[in-house]
Amino acid sequence: MKSSYLRPGLALLCAALLNACGGGNNGNLLLSGTVVGLAKPDLVLINNKTGEKLPVAANGGSNVTFTFTKLIAVDEAYDVQIVSGPTGAKCEAVNGSNVGKANAYTAYPITFKCVTNPYTLGGTVSGLGLRSSGLVLANGSDLVSVQPPATAGANVNFTFSKVGDGSPYGVTILSQPVDQDTKRPQVCTVANGIGNMPAGDFLGVTVSCI
Repeated sequence: MKSSYLRPGLALLCAALLNACGGGNNGNLLLSGTVVGLAKPDLVLINNKTGEKLPVAANGGSNVTFTFTKLIAVDEAYDVQIVSGPTGAKCEAVNGSNVGKANAYTAYPITFKCVTNPYTLGGTVSGLGLRSSGLVLANGSDLVSVQPPATAGANVNFTFSKVGDGSPYGVTILSQPVDQDTKRPQVCTVANGIGNMPAGDFLGVTVSCI
């Protein structure tokens, strides 16, 4: 008689142990991670193992955490990929952290890094004398020293380092040019120097010198 009661009890005990150790189908772990540098919208992730899709909102370039709603079990595999977006940027997984198996109370080692698409910011300088030097333009900490034109009256083109899609820019005169023969300073002014970078190169900044 004892054996007939013992067997069902052992079966229940084994099932409970399996569930506690992740051997059952009921998960109790959060699958989460971080997106670094997300400044653009429309990023959607998917865990291919469960089919769950997860939109991730941008936060102005700050790190963003995400958590899937479907819990997973210890040793359960996950495969988190990018379904779409973000618009104007490129994201990729860091060190293959998006694929693996849950092995902690909370599965959180997943990391994606995003870089906003870079474009060229630049323009032209007009009226700069053949012997005028010292004109320096600034876009924040990015500086460009503009050399005199090769021929009298010619415009001089300039470009800054790449600027991210949608990022603000502000071109200013850091130092004015001086004619090296007469020591007469020129006065230069900037037009179209403030705005947000479009989804492409912008070469419309104009600097006029008199």
